[in-house]
Amino acid sequence: MKTGLLLLAALPCVSGLVWAHHGSRISYDLTKPVTLKGVVREFVYVNPHIYFTFDVKDEQGHVTEWAAETDPPMMMERRFQWSRHYLKPGDEVTVTVWPSKAGAPRGFLAKLVTADGKVTDHSDQPRE
Repeated sequence: MKTGLLLLAALPCVSGLVWAHHGSRISYDLTKPVTLKGVVREFVYVNPHIYFTFDVKDEQGHVTEWAAETDPPMMMERRFQWSRHYLKPGDEVTVTVWPSKAGAPRGFLAKLVTADGKVTDHSDQPRE
């Protein structure tokens, strides 16, 4: 009985964490994809989401570091055959993201094309 009450009391805390995590797509504008060409700076293959950073050079030569977030490693392995070695620093990439609503140089991955032509089309993601 005591254990049951303790579990019941903990439920709102745990459900709040789950909601906060799964609500991450509300941070991105899923109506305005942005496509950028850049060079991978870092590739972080961890749960709960893989992310990578890449440098984008504008017409004046100024470099902006962008970040792209995607699904967990297991999902990316199953759907797109990603591994922890899929990207490495120095790789040239064309990245389409749904950008941050806050205007930060980051987004949720919609599509990735590597220099050797491998395509990860992740644009069929739910828009909610």
